[in-house]
Order: sequence, then structure tokens, then C-alpha cells
Amino acid sequence: MSSNQGFFERVTQIRPSEISGAVISFLFIFVLMASYMIVKPVRDALPSDWGDVSLAQQWTYTFIVSTIAVSIYNVFASAISLRKLVPGVFVFFASTFLGLYLAFKAGIDPGFLGKIFYVWSSVFSLFHISVFWSFLSQQYSKDQSKRIFGFINTGASVGAIAGPILILWLAESMSVENILLVTSGALLFTLPLIAILNRIFEKQERNQSSLSLNRNPFSGFAEFITHKRLIGIAAFIFLFTGISAFLYSTQTGLLADYSSSERTELLGSVELATNVLTIVIGIFATNRIARKFGMPTTLSLVPFVVGGLLLLLSANPAIILVLALQVVRRSGNYAITRPAREILYTAVDREARFKTKPIIDVAVYRGGDVFWIWIIALLGDGWLHLGTPATLCIGAGVAVVWGFVGIYLGRKHELEEPDADEPAKSTS
Repeated sequence: MSSNQGFFERVTQIRPSEISGAVISFLFIFVLMASYMIVKPVRDALPSDWGDVSLAQQWTYTFIVSTIAVSIYNVFASAISLRKLVPGVFVFFASTFLGLYLAFKAGIDPGFLGKIFYVWSSVFSLFHISVFWSFLSQQYSKDQSKRIFGFINTGASVGAIAGPILILWLAESMSVENILLVTSGALLFTLPLIAILNRIFEKQERNQSSLSLNRNPFSGFAEFITHKRLIGIAAFIFLFTGISAFLYSTQTGLLADYSSSERTELLGSVELATNVLTIVIGIFATNRIARKFGMPTTLSLVPFVVGGLLLLLSANPAIILVLALQVVRRSGNYAITRPAREILYTAVDREARFKTKPIIDVAVYRGGDVFWIWIIALLGDGWLHLGTPATLCIGAGVAVVWGFVGIYLGRKHELEEPDADEPAKSTS
């Protein structure tokens, strides 16, 4: 064993037989996140030309389209094998971005296309990562996922840094429309990575991609409403979107006094700090937290920390403190909470992984966005006229509930823990 390889294993706790799969998976999610971060600045620039009502409408449309998209996805998941389903999702999204590019070039009203693009890229931002983790969670046991998922997930943060850098490099030579072509090409690059991973997992006798799912296109919805674990995961995500909404609303209000260039600089610093911290935590801490302290602590750690910081922030809601809390919340979510959430899916069957998971990750998530943004509006100017400190205290209460749901999910997961490194069995 080389010294470099030995150092890698000591730091990541990934065993020699697992390195190739983990590294290719790291590259896979890197490409996926970079492909999203390429179009994210284009999407985020659009709402500045809209009013509050128009933006609320786009969030509502995003929820509706998300629900329709996961329903259509479930139909296809029932009709074809997993080996075709996973790459097919990325080919589909690549073709839609190509279609938007052609529509822009054809001279169709840019304002109309911009709203379509905003909604569709928002659906894409959750869907492609959800399918990635559906694919990965069937390949690893519970014990393996605790050691490996944190490292794999750091690929998303590296991609989140690389995407904007690529945009800056291309900005002087490419139009906004042409950026859609780059995203489309990046998504197609995932196809050989999927093929390589299939071969690796086949050698390890853990690959289930040749299998098919239940032919009933509604089985994913049925699993969702009949399984406490899946309802719990949905509640966990729903409460997470609430915390995101409370902080987003506070941040938006406090940034109103700053110029556009100052906002860009501040938010850019948040992005950079978040992704660097996520990489450090993901490599050096995530796997150790999950294995030493267990899933209840891993899932509830960030919620309880954020809840306490929200209470402190309510006493002095200064913009620099809000942005610092955003860095803590987002890096903690990306490095600790998100991998832990994906570990939960190693204990469910294929139906839940491939059919129910996108319902939770996409439709429930976007539904949470819509619900909480209206709740915050009612707490503020819409009805109660509460100030920022009172609103943040309510957000802290939501965070505490979020943490207790994490404890419940973590305990339920560990009570059903199989022997270490035994691949999770499908119950479908």
C-alpha cells in the first residue's frame, strides 16, 4: 500500500476495496452539482426583474411542476429497468436544456422563456441529486454508508465551487443561452460514469441496476402514505425548508439597504465559506460523527445548533450574524445532515429509494417552500405584523421540532441496523 493511499484511507475511513466506487461516485456528484451551478446564476438573476407576486407565482408553479414531474418519473420507473432509468433521467434533463437553448435561439419571448427556465431549473436542482442518491443508496450497506457517504457528498461542494469558476471563465466568450449547452453536455458526461459504477458494483456483487420495480406507477405514493419512516423523512425535509425560508426572508430584508454589488460580494463570500467548510467537515468529520455518536445525534445536531443560534440572533439580527448563521446552517446541512439523510435510504426497499424518494426530495421540498413562504408572509406584513426578532424565535421553535424528528428517525434506523457491511436487503 502506498503512503498516499494509506493517508487517504486513514482520513476517509474508506477501505481499499471501496475506493474506486467512492472516487467515481465523488466525480459523479461533482459533475451533477457543477452542471446545476452553471445555470444557477442565470436562474437567480431573473427574479430581480419580477415583483413579489410574480415570484410567489413562480414558486407555486415550481411545486405544481415538481409534483407532475415525479408522477411521470414514477410511471417510467414502473416500466423500465433501473439500468435504463438512471441514465435516462440525465439524458432527459440534458435534452430539455438543449430544447430551451433552441427556443432562445428561435427568438421566442425571452421573458416567457425565462419564467419557464426558472421553474424547470428549480425542479432540476433537486431531482438530479435525488436520483443520484437513489442509485448510490442501493449499493451500500448501512455501515458502509456511514463511512463513505460523507466523502462522496464533498464532491457536490467541489462541484459547487467549480461551476461558478467555469461560468466566470466562459462569461466573456459565451452568451447566457450558450451556457445551457454546457449544462447539457455536463449531464451527458454522467453516462460513462454510471457505466463504470455499474461495472464496479457488479464485481462487488452489489449491483441491482438490472432489476425492475413494481409495475404499479402509484406504488411510490402508496409507500409514502403507509410507512412511518418515509413520512418521518418527509417531515424532516419539510421542517428543513421552514428554517431555510425563515433565514432567507431575514437575509433578504436586511440586505435591502445594500447596493447590488455589495449584496453580490456578501453572498459570494457566503457561498465560498460554505463550500470550503463543507469539504473540510465532509472529509474529516462526517463519517466519524455518524459512527461514534450514532444517527440520532448526527441527524439532530445541526437542527439544535441552528435553533440555539436563531434564538441568539433574535436578540441582535445584524446582517453579518445572519450570514454567519447561513454558513453554519448550509455547511452543516451539506456536510452532516444531507449525508445522514441519505443513509436512511439504505434501510428501505427499492420502491422507496427510486419511487418515493423523488416525491419526498422534490415535491415535498417544493411544497414546503410554498407553505413556509406564505406562513412567513402572514407572520409579517400579511397579518400579524411581527418583527424580525419574534419571527426568528418562531423559526427557532421550528428548528427544535426538526431536531426531535431527526432523533426519532435516527433511533428507528439504528434499531433495525443489520450486521456491519452486509448489503441492505430489498423488501420489495
